[in-house]
Amino acid sequence: MKIGIVEDHFINRKIIKEKILPFEDIHLVLEAENGEDFFKRMAEMSPENHPQVVLIDLEMPVLDGLATISLSSIRYPKVKFIVLTIFEDNDKIFDAIKAGASGYLLKEDKGVNIIDAITNVIEYDGIPMSPAIARRAMKLLSATGPASQTTESMDDYHLSSREMQILKEIVRGNNPAEIAELLFISPNTVRTHVNNIYKKLHLNSRSQVIKLAHKNNWL
Repeated sequence: MKIGIVEDHFINRKIIKEKILPFEDIHLVLEAENGEDFFKRMAEMSPENHPQVVLIDLEMPVLDGLATISLSSIRYPKVKFIVLTIFEDNDKIFDAIKAGASGYLLKEDKGVNIIDAITNVIEYDGIPMSPAIARRAMKLLSATGPASQTTESMDDYHLSSREMQILKEIVRGNNPAEIAELLFISPNTVRTHVNNIYKKLHLNSRSQVIKLAHKNNWL
Protein backbone atom coordinates (compact mmCIF):
# COMPACT_ATOMS: atom_id res chain seq x y z
CA MET A 1 0.00 0.00 0.00
CA LYS A 2 1.53 3.29 -1.14
CA ILE A 3 1.21 5.90 1.60
CA GLY A 4 1.93 9.62 1.94
CA ILE A 5 2.26 11.79 5.06
CA VAL A 6 1.52 15.54 5.11
CA GLU A 7 2.41 17.04 8.48
CA ASP A 8 4.25 20.26 9.27
CA HIS A 9 6.02 19.06 12.44
CA PHE A 10 9.04 16.81 11.91
CA ILE A 11 8.57 15.03 15.26
CA ASN A 12 4.95 14.22 14.44
CA ARG A 13 5.96 12.84 11.04
CA LYS A 14 8.58 10.70 12.77
CA ILE A 15 6.01 9.34 15.25
CA ILE A 16 3.57 8.50 12.46
CA LYS A 17 6.28 6.69 10.52
CA GLU A 18 7.29 4.71 13.61
CA LYS A 19 3.68 3.59 13.97
CA ILE A 20 3.07 2.43 10.40
CA LEU A 21 6.41 1.44 8.83
CA PRO A 22 6.83 -1.78 10.86
CA PHE A 23 3.87 -3.19 8.91
CA GLU A 24 5.24 -4.99 5.86
CA ASP A 25 2.45 -3.90 3.50
CA ILE A 26 3.25 -0.20 3.96
CA HIS A 27 5.39 1.63 1.42
CA LEU A 28 5.97 5.31 2.24
CA VAL A 29 6.27 7.14 -1.08
CA LEU A 30 5.75 10.78 -0.09
CA GLU A 31 6.42 13.12 2.84
CA ALA A 32 5.43 16.80 2.82
CA GLU A 33 5.40 19.68 5.30
CA ASN A 34 2.16 21.30 4.09
CA GLY A 35 -0.28 21.34 1.21
CA GLU A 36 1.89 23.40 -1.09
CA ASP A 37 4.83 21.06 -0.49
CA PHE A 38 2.52 18.11 -1.15
CA PHE A 39 1.45 19.42 -4.56
CA LYS A 40 5.05 20.18 -5.48
CA ARG A 41 6.13 16.64 -4.65
CA MET A 42 3.12 15.10 -6.41
CA ALA A 43 3.99 17.03 -9.57
CA GLU A 44 7.50 15.55 -9.46
CA MET A 45 6.19 11.98 -9.30
CA SER A 46 4.81 9.79 -12.07
CA PRO A 47 1.10 8.96 -11.58
CA GLU A 48 1.78 5.26 -11.01
CA ASN A 49 3.94 6.18 -8.00
CA HIS A 50 1.37 8.47 -6.37
CA PRO A 51 0.24 7.44 -2.89
CA GLN A 52 -3.05 5.60 -2.62
CA VAL A 53 -3.76 7.07 0.80
CA VAL A 54 -2.37 10.23 2.41
CA LEU A 55 -2.34 10.74 6.18
CA ILE A 56 -2.81 14.48 6.62
CA ASP A 57 -2.89 17.02 9.43
CA LEU A 58 -5.47 19.82 9.39
CA GLU A 59 -3.59 22.76 10.93
CA MET A 60 -0.61 23.59 8.70
CA PRO A 61 0.96 26.80 7.42
CA VAL A 62 0.92 27.95 3.77
CA LEU A 63 -1.85 25.53 2.68
CA ASP A 64 -3.81 23.68 5.35
CA GLY A 65 -5.32 20.21 5.34
CA LEU A 66 -8.85 21.15 4.32
CA ALA A 67 -7.72 23.16 1.30
CA THR A 68 -5.29 20.42 0.29
CA ILE A 69 -7.98 17.71 0.45
CA SER A 70 -10.48 19.86 -1.44
CA LEU A 71 -8.04 20.67 -4.25
CA SER A 72 -6.78 17.09 -4.47
CA SER A 73 -10.31 15.74 -4.87
CA ILE A 74 -10.32 17.61 -8.18
CA ARG A 75 -6.69 17.33 -9.31
CA TYR A 76 -5.91 13.85 -7.95
CA PRO A 77 -9.32 12.16 -7.48
CA LYS A 78 -7.80 8.69 -7.05
CA VAL A 79 -5.80 9.73 -3.97
CA LYS A 80 -7.64 9.16 -0.69
CA PHE A 81 -7.05 11.21 2.46
CA ILE A 82 -7.28 10.20 6.10
CA VAL A 83 -7.16 13.13 8.50
CA LEU A 84 -4.78 12.45 11.38
CA THR A 85 -5.22 15.18 13.96
CA ILE A 86 -5.57 16.09 17.63
CA PHE A 87 -8.90 17.85 17.03
CA GLU A 88 -12.29 16.39 17.92
CA ASP A 89 -14.12 19.60 16.94
CA ASN A 90 -17.51 19.01 15.31
CA ASP A 91 -17.04 21.58 12.56
CA LYS A 92 -13.61 20.21 11.64
CA ILE A 93 -14.97 16.68 11.37
CA PHE A 94 -17.71 17.64 8.93
CA ASP A 95 -15.59 20.17 7.05
CA ALA A 96 -12.96 17.49 6.47
CA ILE A 97 -15.50 14.96 5.21
CA LYS A 98 -17.20 17.59 3.04
CA ALA A 99 -13.81 18.53 1.56
CA GLY A 100 -13.40 14.90 0.52
CA ALA A 101 -11.60 13.14 3.39
CA SER A 102 -12.05 9.37 3.49
CA GLY A 103 -11.42 9.04 7.21
CA TYR A 104 -10.79 10.93 10.44
CA LEU A 105 -8.41 9.57 13.09
CA LEU A 106 -6.72 10.97 16.16
CA LYS A 107 -2.94 11.15 16.35
CA GLU A 108 -3.07 9.17 19.56
CA ASP A 109 -4.52 6.14 17.71
CA LYS A 110 -2.34 3.03 17.65
CA GLY A 111 -0.48 1.97 14.55
CA VAL A 112 -2.68 -1.07 14.02
CA ASN A 113 -5.76 1.18 14.00
CA ILE A 114 -4.19 3.47 11.40
CA ILE A 115 -3.29 0.46 9.23
CA ASP A 116 -6.82 -0.90 9.55
CA ALA A 117 -8.17 2.48 8.43
CA ILE A 118 -5.82 2.60 5.45
CA THR A 119 -6.85 -0.92 4.43
CA ASN A 120 -10.51 -0.02 4.87
CA VAL A 121 -10.16 2.98 2.56
CA ILE A 122 -8.18 1.15 -0.13
CA GLU A 123 -10.07 -2.14 -0.21
CA TYR A 124 -13.59 -1.13 0.77
CA ASP A 125 -13.77 2.61 0.02
CA GLY A 126 -14.84 3.05 3.66
CA ILE A 127 -14.82 6.13 5.87
CA PRO A 128 -13.00 4.98 9.03
CA MET A 129 -13.09 7.09 12.18
CA SER A 130 -11.62 6.84 15.64
CA PRO A 131 -14.29 5.60 18.09
CA ALA A 132 -14.33 8.98 19.90
CA ILE A 133 -14.80 10.79 16.58
CA ALA A 134 -17.49 8.37 15.40
CA ARG A 135 -19.48 8.83 18.62
CA ARG A 136 -19.25 12.60 18.35
CA ALA A 137 -20.27 12.52 14.70
CA MET A 138 -23.27 10.28 15.37
CA LYS A 139 -24.46 12.50 18.23
CA LEU A 140 -24.17 15.61 16.09
CA LEU A 141 -25.98 13.97 13.18
CA SER A 142 -28.78 12.85 15.48
CA ALA A 143 -29.13 16.33 16.92
CA THR A 144 -28.82 18.44 13.79
CA GLY A 145 -29.57 16.24 10.79
CA PRO A 146 -27.43 16.70 7.67
CA ALA A 147 -23.80 17.73 7.96
CA SER A 148 -22.81 21.38 7.97
CA GLN A 149 -22.81 23.07 4.58
CA THR A 150 -19.78 25.23 5.42
CA THR A 151 -17.72 25.94 2.31
CA GLU A 152 -14.23 27.21 1.76
CA SER A 153 -13.71 30.87 0.95
CA MET A 154 -11.53 32.15 -1.87
CA ASP A 155 -9.66 33.98 0.89
CA ASP A 156 -8.37 30.59 2.07
CA TYR A 157 -6.26 30.44 -1.08
CA HIS A 158 -4.78 33.95 -0.70
CA LEU A 159 -6.19 35.27 -3.95
CA SER A 160 -5.93 39.01 -4.52
CA SER A 161 -9.11 41.06 -5.02
CA ARG A 162 -8.39 41.25 -8.78
CA GLU A 163 -7.81 37.49 -8.96
CA MET A 164 -11.12 36.93 -7.16
CA GLN A 165 -12.88 39.12 -9.74
CA ILE A 166 -11.31 37.23 -12.63
CA LEU A 167 -12.05 33.83 -11.08
CA LYS A 168 -15.72 34.73 -10.79
CA GLU A 169 -15.77 35.76 -14.45
CA ILE A 170 -14.10 32.48 -15.43
CA VAL A 171 -16.84 30.59 -13.58
CA ARG A 172 -19.46 32.65 -15.43
CA GLY A 173 -17.97 31.38 -18.70
CA ASN A 174 -16.20 34.52 -19.93
CA ASN A 175 -12.98 34.18 -21.92
CA PRO A 176 -9.88 36.41 -21.38
CA ALA A 177 -10.94 38.94 -24.01
CA GLU A 178 -14.41 39.29 -22.49
CA ILE A 179 -12.97 39.56 -18.97
CA ALA A 180 -10.52 42.21 -20.14
CA GLU A 181 -13.37 44.27 -21.60
CA LEU A 182 -15.46 43.94 -18.44
CA LEU A 183 -12.60 44.94 -16.11
CA PHE A 184 -10.97 47.52 -18.41
CA ILE A 185 -7.61 45.74 -18.51
CA SER A 186 -5.67 44.06 -21.32
CA PRO A 187 -6.16 40.39 -22.29
CA ASN A 188 -2.49 39.74 -21.51
CA THR A 189 -3.02 41.07 -17.98
CA VAL A 190 -6.01 38.76 -17.62
CA ARG A 191 -3.93 35.79 -18.76
CA THR A 192 -1.24 36.65 -16.21
CA HIS A 193 -3.85 36.73 -13.44
CA VAL A 194 -5.33 33.45 -14.68
CA ASN A 195 -1.92 31.77 -14.51
CA ASN A 196 -1.49 33.07 -10.96
CA ILE A 197 -4.93 31.73 -10.02
CA TYR A 198 -4.02 28.27 -11.39
CA LYS A 199 -0.77 28.36 -9.42
CA LYS A 200 -2.40 29.37 -6.13
CA LEU A 201 -5.17 26.80 -6.51
CA HIS A 202 -2.70 24.10 -7.59
CA LEU A 203 -4.92 23.34 -10.56
CA ASN A 204 -4.05 23.28 -14.24
CA SER A 205 -7.21 23.73 -16.26
CA ARG A 206 -10.25 25.97 -16.56
CA SER A 207 -12.58 23.01 -15.96
CA GLN A 208 -10.85 22.14 -12.67
CA VAL A 209 -11.14 25.75 -11.49
CA ILE A 210 -14.84 25.85 -12.37
CA LYS A 211 -15.42 22.52 -10.60
CA LEU A 212 -13.74 23.83 -7.42
CA ALA A 213 -15.72 27.05 -7.59
CA HIS A 214 -19.03 25.20 -7.88
CA LYS A 215 -18.01 22.84 -5.06
CA ASN A 216 -17.53 25.83 -2.74
CA ASN A 217 -20.34 28.02 -4.17
CA TRP A 218 -17.99 30.74 -5.45
CA LEU A 219 -20.68 32.14 -7.74
